[in-house]
Amino acid sequence: MNAAENAANVPTARYLENEAAEVLIARGRTASRADNTRKTYATGWNNLAQWASANGVSALPADPMDLVRWLATLIRQGKKPTTVRTYLAAVAERHSSRPEPNPAHDPRVREFLAGMTRTCVAEGCTDRQSAPLRWSHIERIIDTAHLPRHNQPRGRVETAEQAAQRALLDIAMIALAHDAALRCSELLALRWMDIEAPEKTELHVVRIRRSKTDQTGQGAVAPISDFTAQALAEIRPDDADPQERIFKISPSTVTRRMRAAATAAGIDPTNITSHSTRVGLAQDLAAHGINMAGLMQAGRWKSVATVIRYTEHLSAHDTPVGRYLKTQHHQTPRR
Repeated sequence: MNAAENAANVPTARYLENEAAEVLIARGRTASRADNTRKTYATGWNNLAQWASANGVSALPADPMDLVRWLATLIRQGKKPTTVRTYLAAVAERHSSRPEPNPAHDPRVREFLAGMTRTCVAEGCTDRQSAPLRWSHIERIIDTAHLPRHNQPRGRVETAEQAAQRALLDIAMIALAHDAALRCSELLALRWMDIEAPEKTELHVVRIRRSKTDQTGQGAVAPISDFTAQALAEIRPDDADPQERIFKISPSTVTRRMRAAATAAGIDPTNITSHSTRVGLAQDLAAHGINMAGLMQAGRWKSVATVIRYTEHLSAHDTPVGRYLKTQHHQTPRR
């Protein structure tokens, strides 16, 4: 190859090198967030794009006051404050590589968000917390799980065999999610090889290979009770592949089954979600006197505020003050 051909190939080589770098950058940015976050970001951005198109304004770049009007529309539609903030974060990301100031960071947009938050707090429309599924609730679920339900096509009742199979799965899933404080994504990612048998008198442990707060994949382990280990053994196939997922269901099915189990046990299912077992474990541990460091370790929480929020509705008699007062034997005041 002569000098002229070499010179002609230099721009091409540089272009391919730059293109490869851009691909790597895009892949890195995509992988930096959890699947659910990426999906929510995509939903948020698509929502703005559709709103902008319907209102004849630009989504990219967006005008700050258009963003304020869009956010107000989301609030009127009943979107939760956390959802609104996440949607705005998606818009901020889309504008992050543009030369002009990011409209999502405009003072007028921030002022609207602050006012929205204060208004929601005053009107009691803040995000609802998942109702707890504490171990006392799970015991009630265990006692009623085997009762046949009207959940077959056309409202037919389960056979005794169908009820037994469904009950075993429900019990194992709910007990495991509680003991290991599993997020729904962590629960559904588990494989049989992640349940590790104990050495001598120690407890079984579950290995959590990746989680919402562990994006680098360092992993964590959490102990589970002998009861939960036995419940898992009850549903494990004899020829189970270690690589096989334990629960082959969707996130919405996890919530649906937890609510159905709660209803059968006489527990109000209104605010039961796949997060209820995490809230339940936090409250169980707090009632048992576990300190903040222990609570954060158990749930793999990074924020003290989250733990406080999960335990703030702990029954009064289970709080440290309640436990203290039950130890006091003051004489009844005389009149």
